[in-house]
This record gives sequence, structure tokens and C-alpha cells, in this order.
Amino acid sequence: MTDATTLSPSPAGAAPDIGPKSETLPASEAAPAPASDPYAFEPEDYGASVLRTTIFCLVFLLLLPFFASLPAMIGMRAAAGVLGDNIGLLVLAAAFTALMFLVFVEMMFSIRTRVHLGREKVRMTLPAGRGPTPMLRYRSYEFPYDQVDTVETRREIYGGAMTPVLMKGARVILKDGTLVPLGYVSEADADPVFPYDEIARKIADRARLPLIDRGAVRRSVRSKMMGIKATDSENTIIDDAGIARLNASHNTFMLALIGIVLILMLIGIVQDFADGSPIGQTAVLQTVPAAIS
Repeated sequence: MTDATTLSPSPAGAAPDIGPKSETLPASEAAPAPASDPYAFEPEDYGASVLRTTIFCLVFLLLLPFFASLPAMIGMRAAAGVLGDNIGLLVLAAAFTALMFLVFVEMMFSIRTRVHLGREKVRMTLPAGRGPTPMLRYRSYEFPYDQVDTVETRREIYGGAMTPVLMKGARVILKDGTLVPLGYVSEADADPVFPYDEIARKIADRARLPLIDRGAVRRSVRSKMMGIKATDSENTIIDDAGIARLNASHNTFMLALIGIVLILMLIGIVQDFADGSPIGQTAVLQTVPAAIS
């Protein structure tokens, strides 16, 4: 005989209680829905492109054999007593040395400079030299965003009416007083390799701080490159009207220079017409007839 299992009848209108059971948690123990953090930023990296780094490395390696041969060439001419040719070679060597130094500086800048803006902290390797041109010394920084006290930018004006240069500098000051200079970028450069003002703004956003603009000041190129501390007169803030006057004087200077060049060209053309010679001809080849013996 087969035993039959008796099922308890279900309430009228209810579905039968069969199948797997889902455990229902109380409302207080339910997992909270993920909330979107408005201050969550994705990591970003700044660095020189592979193409830029490769070009500077190739240029340096191609010029290096010629540069290394200059001392031997100068020594051979000095030993032979050829002083006239040696003077020109010394001038060439000085210009070549300056060129090689600039190429080497840019090559090291492309290889070593890096900025990583993480979710919680910043890691950077930046030039430690003073001035708008990166030197050969580098320094690494690593600090969390909650240790940032202020993020500042400032415009520095170099030169005068002839060749004014506007540089935008940025720096980070930590809560323990550590000063982290980011660097300088020319305002005339539309696509800089390291946009330090943009990096400063993103660091301020991640640290939930306002970006402080310290205005514009006049600085001396010699003092900046020599590491001389700025005087009180150099730290005087220049307003937008002063910058506008400087740009206007620069435009006036350039127009005057172009006008002088045009006047000199006009004088040369008038002189050619007065002499009856074709325009642009500066010398006439004259043939001397051979003497009749």
C-alpha cells in the first residue's frame, strides 16, 4: 500500500505555497542604495607624449657625435697654430653648446616630468629649478587632497614694451606649510605640454577648495633665473588696466618697427629708380676688355 501525503488546504484565493522561498529582510537591515558622490573624480595623468620624447632623444643622439668632436677639432687647430680658423670654431662651439644644453633640458623634461591626479592623493615629479625654463634638478611629491591648504595661481610679466612675456604660474601650499611649486606656462602657448593652471584647478576641485588668483606682478628675468628673491616693487600687483597699457605700448612699438622697415624699403626702391638700375639689383658685373698687345 502506498502512503499518501495530506496537504493542508490553502486559503481561498491564495496561491499555493510551493517552490523556493526568498528570505525577506526587515527594512532596517536592507542594503542601502548606492549614492553618487558629486566629488568623485576619475584619475588623470599628465605627461609628455611618446612622439615628443622620441624626437628630443633622437635629436640629442644625432647631434652628440658632432658635439663630442668639437674639442678634438679645436685642439688640433690650436696645436697647428691656425688661430684664425679656431676663433670661428670657438664661436660655433659656444652656440652648439647652448643648443645641446637646451635639447638636453627638454629631453629630460619630457622623460621625467609626470603628474598623476588620483582619487585620494597626488603624485608628481616636477622640475625643482627656478624660473620659467625647467632645469636639470627634479623633485617628487606625494600628498593626499585633505592635506592641501590652498591652491594659488599668479601671472608674472617679464620684459617691457619691446618683448613682454606673460607667464601663468601655479603652486600648492600644504597644511604643514610645505610649498609645492607646480610650474609656469606661457599664456601665448595655446597647447602646452603641462597646463599647470588647469592642473592647479583640478587639484583645487578634488581638495574641495577654491582656486585663489593672486593677480599679476612684474618680475625680472635675471632675478628669476639667478634665484634672487623678488623685491617689494616686483611684488606690486598690476591691474588689468596696467596690462592693457603694456600690450598697447607693445603694439605701438611693433607698428613703429614695421613702419621703419617699410620706409627703408621705400627709400631703396626710390634710389634704384633714380639710379636707373633694376629694382633689387645691388651689383653689376662689368667685363674689362683684354689689352691689345
